[in-house]
This record gives sequence, C-alpha cells and structure tokens, in this order.
Amino acid sequence: MSLLVSFGLVSFGLVSFGSPARAAPPVVLSAAPDAVSVTLYRDPDRGEGAIDRANPSAFALIAETRTVTLPPGVATVRFEGVAGGIVPQSAILFGTDPRERNRDAALLSQKGLVDAFTGQQVILRRTDPATGKTVEERATIRSAANRLVIDTPRGAEAVYCSGLAQTLLYPEAPATLSAKPVLTMTTKDQPGGTVSITLAYIATGFDWDATYVGTLATDGKSLNLFAWLTMASGDETSFVDATTSAVAGRVNRSDQTRDDTGRQALQDARWLAKSSQCWPAGTTSDIAMLPPPAPPPPPAPMMMGMVADEIMVTARRSDNKVMAPAAVMAKAENLGDLKLYRIPVPVTVAARSQKQVAFLNKPRVTGALVYRSQVNWDSPSDPQMLFRFRNSKPQGLGDPLPAGKAVLYQDSAYGRQLVGESTVADKTLDEDVELVFGHATNLTVDSTDAEAADKGRRYTLTVRNANPFPARFELEFIQQGSRVFGNLPGHLLAKPGKKVWAITLPANGQQRVSYDVRDVEDAAE
Repeated sequence: MSLLVSFGLVSFGLVSFGSPARAAPPVVLSAAPDAVSVTLYRDPDRGEGAIDRANPSAFALIAETRTVTLPPGVATVRFEGVAGGIVPQSAILFGTDPRERNRDAALLSQKGLVDAFTGQQVILRRTDPATGKTVEERATIRSAANRLVIDTPRGAEAVYCSGLAQTLLYPEAPATLSAKPVLTMTTKDQPGGTVSITLAYIATGFDWDATYVGTLATDGKSLNLFAWLTMASGDETSFVDATTSAVAGRVNRSDQTRDDTGRQALQDARWLAKSSQCWPAGTTSDIAMLPPPAPPPPPAPMMMGMVADEIMVTARRSDNKVMAPAAVMAKAENLGDLKLYRIPVPVTVAARSQKQVAFLNKPRVTGALVYRSQVNWDSPSDPQMLFRFRNSKPQGLGDPLPAGKAVLYQDSAYGRQLVGESTVADKTLDEDVELVFGHATNLTVDSTDAEAADKGRRYTLTVRNANPFPARFELEFIQQGSRVFGNLPGHLLAKPGKKVWAITLPANGQQRVSYDVRDVEDAAE
C-alpha cells in the first residue's frame, strides 16, 4: 500500500515538475486615449428617412492613440473607455503585436450586480409608502434568470411583488464589473518599455445625415444653398476633441461586422425587468376574466433622450435673409470612390447626442422654377413645383451633394417664409438636381373625358397659368411596359424612361395638349 502511495506521489511530483502552472500575464491599464479620430458612415438602408435618434443604425471607424508602459514578455492591455458598440473582431492594434483579444461586456449595472451576487448575502431595504417607515434585513439572492428571487428570514419571495418600495444594497462593487466598456488585448512576447500604440475598430450605434437649407430668389431663378452635416451617436462613450469626419456613399459590409453579440450583452446589462408577473389579485375563479399582464418593456440601450436644445451646432447665422459664412466648414476629400467630409477643427462626439457642422455654403446657385405633371397611365398627376439646377461650377455649385433632406424658404414682404421640404439623392458633379417642394396652386391641369381613338383612347388637357409671370411647365410621359403613348405633341425631350413635353406659359395664359394611350397588344396589331 505504501509503495503504491509513494509511487503515486512520486509520479505526481514528476508530472508537476515537468508542467509548471503558467502564470497569468501582467495587466496594463490604459484608462483613456491620448488622441482619437472618429469617422462616421451613413446607413445606406435608411433611404430618405431621418436618423433614428433612439438607436442610430450605422457605424463609425474609431482610431485611438494611447501611451502605455509594457513589461517585458507577454502582457495584457486593458483598454477602458472604448465605444460600447465596439465590434471586437474588427479591432486591430498598431505599435505592438497582439496575440488575443476579449470584449468585456460585464458592465457595472443592476443586472451585473445581481448576477455577481447570486448566492450571496445582500441587504433588502423596504419602504412602506403609507407610513414612510424603512426596514432593512439580510437576504440571499437565489435567482435572476427571469425574476429576481431572494431568501429572507421569512422564506423565499419575488422582489417587487410585495407592493412595497424595495431595493437591494450591495456591500461592494465586484472587481469583475467595469463602469466603462472594456477591450483587452494580450500581446506577443515583446521587449517592453513605454510605447505609443493605436487601437482601431468599428463600432455600431452611429449615423450621419445632410440637411440642406435653401432660400429661393423672388424671381425663382437662383437659390442660396447652405448645408448642415448632422452627426448622431447612440453610444455611451464620449470622444473628446476628436478628429471627426463623415463618409458619403455606400460601403459594403459583411454580416460579421454589422453587429456583435457584445451589443446584445450590453442591452442585457442595462436592463433588469422589475415588472414581475406576480399572481394576479382576486380569486382563482375569476383568473380567466383578467387580461394577461403586459410584457416588460423592450430594452433600449441606445436611448439618447434628446430634445432640440440638446443638438450642438458648430456654426453661426446672421439675420434672417443671408446666411453668414460658418465659423467651421467641413472640407470634402476623395476616399477611393467615396467622398469624405473632414471637420478642420477637433470636436467632441458626445455620448447619446447629435452635433451639426456646416459643410456647404453657396450664395447663388442658378436654376429654374418648374411646374411638372406626370402621365403614368391615363390622366396626369397634379402639378408639382420644383427648383432644378445643374451641379456645376458655372451654375454656382460644383460640389458633391450627399443624400439628405432639404428645406426651402423664400423671401416675402413679411420676411422669410417656408415654401416646402424636399429630399436630395446622392449627386455627383454635372448631374441635374431637382428639389420638389410642393403642389402647385397657381398652375392647374384639367383633363377632359377620354375619347375613343384609333386603337386606344385620346385625352385632352388644358394647362392654365394663374401667375402674374411666365411659368415653365413640363408634362412627363413615363414609359410603361403595358401601355404606349401616341400622337404626342412635337418638340419632345427624350430622357431615361420618359419623354417630356415642355412649354413656357405666358402670365395668366393657357395651353391645350392632346395625346393617345394604347395597350401594348393593340399597338402591336
């Protein structure tokens, strides 16, 4: 027996001597970056919709420069203050070679505390709302999977089901919980010393948009055009004095970097349901008559809670007629086939906020005020008003226009008045831009009843201009797969997918026009 035991002890000792336990690498804390740059990308799937202020749906590329002192050998660098929506697999480290990385989603939150103290004792504080009396007693957390269950001297109970105001007091904050988002990266074997390293990564929860503000001249032949770049952050981390820019255009992204399980972990960390589905009041005979309890509210980790006065504006205005040059103007640069708008001064991309910076100011963009109706099938649509110009330097512009909203004003005897809103698609140089801002009231299009025509029907329109000035009117015949238009008036303009009849109506004048509509089958005979 003793020989066997001795042999076993010797064998164990030999194995232990041959495979010593590997010590954990030392941890180096990097509390905050020395410098940071933030490049925001626009959500291409948002279309013409506004930024979701509660949960911006695009992303940003963030590069942080930090100074750390590394010991020789392998070390773990703990990066605090990274973006909460960081996509860990996108992170790259410059300045030292990384070996592995980890996203620490254990944030200091109510749910984190409950999970950390499950099976341990805490203090339960109850307050009677009728008397205001407060009582404290020891309790042990037993479960927090779906409902918070604790053990007290009186037995097990579900917290928040007693009808009293209750809260849990914890003896300390566990070392495993962090008050800030954390990314840890373990280096390879290196010589050590003080080094400057750069951490770059993609983070979700950002977006940006362009907003154009235009003032039409009284003659409708030019436009004073100004534009804001609105940047939105739904992240919990602020980036102070960041080198900031925005990229216009569609960027292809893989499914792996569109989001990350860490974001779901952040949602769970911020939210712990207090609306326990306790046994309903009443008796067992009337349970079926009670409506089911309302589900708990969905988690909202990216709530920004912003109002208009929380939007930070980096520019200035003068009076209500002329837009003064902005104090800060974003500069356009080429980024491959994309356009990058760089803000020339450092700005703070604050947590859960929006910021506006001017990026375009063109005092006189020449163009034309146009009234337009479209014929898609039979009768024309109600005429619309639009301002059309060409994005070229001779017409006063000549800069790329990223997609966004447009608000149009016009000066009057009573000051500047709103005349409508429009949208702008991504426009490059030497493209036509149309700002459709309202339905016409002083120009009407009346259609007579259809008359039988050769292999189709004939329509006759009467266009009336009630303005005291000449007005350009365009009638667009949209090419359809099942119908064709015939006997159209002369002098038609050919444009992609349509033909356009254009005329300048005199002041208080009118014009008649006729055309035929035929089915494809009839036209082929």
